[in-house]
Amino acid sequence: MKFLTTPSYFVQMTVTWTSGYDIKEAVPFVLWGLKGQVQKQSPAGTLTFKRNSMCGSPARTVGWRDPGFIHTSFLKDLWPNFAYTYQLGHLLSNGTSVLSKRYSFKSSPYPGQDSLQRVIIFGDMGKAERDGSNEYNNYQPGSLNTTDRLIEDLSNIDIVLHIGDISYANGYISQWDQFTAQVEPIASRVPYMLGSGNHERDWPDSGSFYENIQVGSVV
Repeated sequence: MKFLTTPSYFVQMTVTWTSGYDIKEAVPFVLWGLKGQVQKQSPAGTLTFKRNSMCGSPARTVGWRDPGFIHTSFLKDLWPNFAYTYQLGHLLSNGTSVLSKRYSFKSSPYPGQDSLQRVIIFGDMGKAERDGSNEYNNYQPGSLNTTDRLIEDLSNIDIVLHIGDISYANGYISQWDQFTAQVEPIASRVPYMLGSGNHERDWPDSGSFYENIQVGSVV
């Protein structure tokens, strides 16, 4: 899984990925720089979650799957409107490093710059099997059409906003692996920003904003 997001500073990009390496086994980092230039190295943080972190069944029972380890790195001091390349890396305990393939992205424009920004906004996409295998909860076959069209037109897209009801995993953690694999060709090249929908947050006694104009801290 590779995800690019833009923090509050326009000169930064956030890269998130998962692996099987605990911080005790390997030190995560991102090797990156201007396309064709000398690369620099940025450290990454590591976290994970456990079965008891989940709200309840099925996520704590039949839907549980070890998520591995989630790594996040901040690429700072970017030059606006430049193409960058990056690789995900892990420094192993024996002193050797493993690297992913090379990915690329374009940094944000200057603040206030008069420029065309092409934004794709959608929700309720989900994920689907492509190989015809049987699996739990495969009722978003149209999601493949969505991701395929985005990949085809990716050179004309600057940012993607996925505004809720992300994977429809509904407590089955492996479904998140399938979703992130499906969107990785997009999320590894342009910022992919997520919002929570009811399928991400609903649980008994967790509260509700139904028929309420208040949305979190915004009224």
